[in-house]
Amino acid sequence: MAPFLASESTSFTLDNMGRFLCNTLPEALDSVGQTVGGRTREFDTIVIGGGTFGCVVAEHLFIADTTRSRRILVLEAGPFVLPEHVQNMPFMGGAPDMRVPWVNHPALNYLGLIFAVGGRSLTWGGWSPELLDVELTDWPASARADLRARYFAESSRQIGVKETNDFIYGPLHTALRKQLYDGLKSAGNETGFAFADLLDHPAVRYPDPGEPPIDAKVLRDWLNLPATDTTPLAALRDLFKLEAPLAVQSTTLPGFFPTNKFSAVPGVIRAARLASTEADGIGSAADARKRLMIVPDCHVQELITETQPDNWVRLTGVRVWQNGSSVDIMLAPPRSGRQSAVVVALGTVETTRVTRTTFQQSLAGRAADRMGKNLIAHLRSNLAIRIPRAAIAANLPPTVIPSLQCSALLVKGKAANGRTFHFQITAAGLNKLGVDSEAELFKKLPTLEHMDAMLRATDDTVVITIRGIGEMTPRNPDSFIDLSTTETDFGRPKAVVALGNSKADAQQFPGSPETNTDRATWDEMDAISDKIALIFAGNEPFEILASANSVIPVAAGTAAQRLATLAAFKNRRDDLGTTHHDAGTLRMGDNVADAVTNDFGRIHDTTNCYIAGPALFPTSGSPNPMLTGVALGRRTADLLNANVLPGPDPIVSPQPEAGFRSLFDGTAATFAKWRLAGPGGGGMLHVNGEMVSYGDGGLRLFYYATEAFGDFTLRLQFKIFDTAKHNSGVFVRFPRPTLDLASAELKRRAANEAAFDAGNPAWKPVIAGFEVQVDDNAIGDGTKDFYGIRPEPNGLFKNRTGAIYKIQAGDRVWHLNMNEPAVQNYTPGPALIPGVWFEYEIVVQGDDYSVFLTNTQTGDRRQTTSFHNTDGERGRAPGFIGVQAYSGNTVAWRHIRIRT
Repeated sequence: MAPFLASESTSFTLDNMGRFLCNTLPEALDSVGQTVGGRTREFDTIVIGGGTFGCVVAEHLFIADTTRSRRILVLEAGPFVLPEHVQNMPFMGGAPDMRVPWVNHPALNYLGLIFAVGGRSLTWGGWSPELLDVELTDWPASARADLRARYFAESSRQIGVKETNDFIYGPLHTALRKQLYDGLKSAGNETGFAFADLLDHPAVRYPDPGEPPIDAKVLRDWLNLPATDTTPLAALRDLFKLEAPLAVQSTTLPGFFPTNKFSAVPGVIRAARLASTEADGIGSAADARKRLMIVPDCHVQELITETQPDNWVRLTGVRVWQNGSSVDIMLAPPRSGRQSAVVVALGTVETTRVTRTTFQQSLAGRAADRMGKNLIAHLRSNLAIRIPRAAIAANLPPTVIPSLQCSALLVKGKAANGRTFHFQITAAGLNKLGVDSEAELFKKLPTLEHMDAMLRATDDTVVITIRGIGEMTPRNPDSFIDLSTTETDFGRPKAVVALGNSKADAQQFPGSPETNTDRATWDEMDAISDKIALIFAGNEPFEILASANSVIPVAAGTAAQRLATLAAFKNRRDDLGTTHHDAGTLRMGDNVADAVTNDFGRIHDTTNCYIAGPALFPTSGSPNPMLTGVALGRRTADLLNANVLPGPDPIVSPQPEAGFRSLFDGTAATFAKWRLAGPGGGGMLHVNGEMVSYGDGGLRLFYYATEAFGDFTLRLQFKIFDTAKHNSGVFVRFPRPTLDLASAELKRRAANEAAFDAGNPAWKPVIAGFEVQVDDNAIGDGTKDFYGIRPEPNGLFKNRTGAIYKIQAGDRVWHLNMNEPAVQNYTPGPALIPGVWFEYEIVVQGDDYSVFLTNTQTGDRRQTTSFHNTDGERGRAPGFIGVQAYSGNTVAWRHIRIRT
């Protein structure tokens, strides 16, 4: 058994947060061997990669599992570093380290991956334009339809891009937006798309329920235009299309980045918090109750597979490398026609490495032959200019601007060859930078790489960066991922990355036709960025910020002369490995012979191996893959929840159900209506659509807290697991346990009850209500006297399953040669069998109580008791209903419904 690991101290910190969020691998493995609700606790889903998309998938699987039927294990190669996006933190001058675990040509200049929980979402820029229809042409039709109908909207809300950019506003932003809009409408500044071709901003396209209609008044307010503005509605919508779609959700001071720039970590922390709360404790038994476990510093070597008779491949587990050796983590076995699954959600290169390593033999001649092909990324250029205030003066208000201003705008473009691109435009200036300007800009800028350029702004100049991002041509034979034959990482071959180097000229790298298409796309993109620069500069002289220490002046003159100066600036293109937007190597498609995965990311000819992240994209378009990757991750998680992963056992209702309504239907919504009365450290666990008792210590009662009932027929199903220990019961007609006992007589009885605990509210229903017992052993009460015999003997009818507990049932008093009075008419019901569901029907009409017990497997149904209550102090109507959680005894409950 793994020793308990407390929060650890480093030289600088006490790691409470990491200990709260994460588990060790031994803790995860120990939890698997525990039993909860009659089942061992293998994991139903293993998510490989706790970066952006792994966290998104894990959180969505966790939240969407309304019956609490699955366990999720997230395996992350890096540590837990930050609880949220780095820009939501105070400026510390750095970000999590990156690592390049593959082999590539040095000209590609790969920076690698952020090995940490949350991955790239900890530092990304937040730009999240949505793919256009023209960029989805080669995607499976079903995926396109679902993205448009639902998942783009959901992911826009999740990451915050649906919100208006309330932190990007002010005179500079308004002036630059108008200048850009007017310029793009002018002849000669065409980008390949007209405004009519573009999607509305997500805030316009995805209104929330209850939001007012998006009319001209609303748009003027969002655009920070005066109420007297007369711009037509259509033009306002087009203006709004220029607003940067940034993944930020709240309002803050003008120009300052708010504290909730999206990263995937807060969501998975929320899920971990809920999982920890449900688990109710520490140690292996509590860990087994956890539905989500995150194990950092755990490197996956390969997936464990078996080839089935139909030649499909099923995953049975995952092999990991930790502390110098391999460890196998097995999936939960199939049950009820469903099966467990693995979701590989590493970066594109590492996802490809793991899948190629795993399937190179079992899927040879099939999907494995296409794994690693179709590698695509983005072409990226950066043009930074410094323009004088006079260039935009016509659109600025005639007032003093009191603070540093920022702006963020988006322009979409398309090359003649059909490939798309867009421009992320960021600006700052019109005020002197203070002594802490770097920290100020750290909070204000969407893209941190532009900070150095922005620091060169002044109170009479504006620095504008125009970042062009273009899509690469798919299915380029120059671009692929293979496995190394010489280098290894954690005991398995490294990936080898080749990417068609369109940045190099044709003499250095001649390249395929696709590589040369990328060169043409890049040239057109840069030419349009030059035109955008002139739109902002107007007729004023300005400067190109060519490097940290040099500028290139652009004098006043004709547009052609100025464009020529701009075109001569070639040092603007980033290396192809620097965008972190690798995609496409496990492309989805309906044609099994042409794609690697289906439209939900399941690898063709496997039953349960799914991919999450940009590796699925058949084509990339120009947008950052975040929005689309989150959308696809949610869609795959929904499929897994609905159709793949195991759920609750099927329910058999032995009697007609007309007129009944549910008090617990197996879902979180109805479970939340129940409350625990009694000490902590035990109670009822919601698992597999059931309520399962756990814990030692004092008496506990789990009661339906939202309604009291008068006359009713109650039906509930229960299951025992141990013939020796299964004490429980159903309490009815008791007052709310949190209230004091209502009468002096009840208080007197409580005082005379030897076991009564005044500090434990679970005891009050014992005094004021009635319990229908569950205990085939009829264990006697050690505090009770039975006609001179103490403790009370076992086996009495009044203590047996189906009896009204402690109500005299005609039990034989052998030593006195007499019977107890038969206040209730008790007959034993069908014997309880571990693992078999039984159903109680409890009928309460006035003071009359009847109980029926049914074996749902055989249909054997018997009335166990009838009882007329003559005690006016107990069982008063209306009263509450609850089930007992008896110390050290495990019983499961489900399908609780009532007719009144």
